[in-house]
Amino acid sequence: MRAREERKELEKMLDSSPKNIDSNVPNDAEKIPGLQAEPVTDVNFIELREKCEEEAEVMLNNAIKFIIPLDMIEESEYLQNKLKVDIISLAGMVYQLRTNEVMQKALIDQVNSGMSSARMFEVFSTMSKTIGELNKQLIQTVEAIKETYKKYKEDVIEKRTEALGPKSGQSGMLTTSTGDVVTRGTKEVIDNIKKMKYPPKEHHDDVDDVDIVLDDDTEK
Repeated sequence: MRAREERKELEKMLDSSPKNIDSNVPNDAEKIPGLQAEPVTDVNFIELREKCEEEAEVMLNNAIKFIIPLDMIEESEYLQNKLKVDIISLAGMVYQLRTNEVMQKALIDQVNSGMSSARMFEVFSTMSKTIGELNKQLIQTVEAIKETYKKYKEDVIEKRTEALGPKSGQSGMLTTSTGDVVTRGTKEVIDNIKKMKYPPKEHHDDVDDVDIVLDDDTEK
């Protein structure tokens, strides 16, 4: 009996409802407060990405400027392209780190507003671990990049030396009066240094036989 009554009620509702129910359904253009999702963060992720690229560029330039001069990078197209690739790679890691920090802050704000659950604390713990790993990877990546630029600097110097050709008397090399490079044993090197620093004095055996002639004014 109850089922029959419920059916009649439903039939009445259907009969009284319009044929097209689109007019009763809210569309995307209508701003209904109850259906509008509030943003969790106020971060512009496009701007954040650009800031991460700038941060990576500054970080990398500071890391390698004491290793390889900028003129070497400017003269080498390969090094210029490599620097751009390294900046993009480093910017991706910085972006992952910053977005995780943003999400962690949003999670903290949700908990502070009263929306807390055991799952949220579990997620917070996982994100904290992820942020720590990203920081560690970022430091390791920068150190690895520095080592590669040290190797490239040695290669560039070697190529420049080859282009100049063999040359005697270079800075830091011991050379003789004829321009030859001294590359002998330690004792011989020391002897050559002494000879160049203290040349032998000329001895006159007949110095006693030299007459001293004085002029008339001196005798007076």
